[in-house]
Amino acid sequence: MGGRENRRVIRVRLVNPLTVTMGSIGSDVRYDLQTHDISNNGFFLDFEKPGRFPFTPSSIMEVWMVLGTGEKIFFNGKMARVVYPNDEGAKVSGPGIAVRIIQIEPDQEKMLVDYISYELENEDNVESAS
Repeated sequence: MGGRENRRVIRVRLVNPLTVTMGSIGSDVRYDLQTHDISNNGFFLDFEKPGRFPFTPSSIMEVWMVLGTGEKIFFNGKMARVVYPNDEGAKVSGPGIAVRIIQIEPDQEKMLVDYISYELENEDNVESAS
């Protein structure tokens, strides 16, 4: 059995957003976006009109994220869910796109987890942790 409920996800909602650059694999077109909400297995992009997101649920994206420490990490991601402005979930998170990390090198993952742990210890940088 198992599933999502049993997985340990460390999530933080940052006061200061992180820069995320995304593109489709093999494409030179890049999109610079921001996230306030990161976890060790993905992130949530604030996106006013999620229907205009330039990727599809089947797209595998190349993602570069600049951590608050200035370190840049790279991984592949995929859309996990879309929250439209009139969705029930938008009352909590606002509209946007959840992106799940599907492939990340161990050293990059360690930098991400270490950064999240660092932010959790410095609660001034975090709105609320769950």
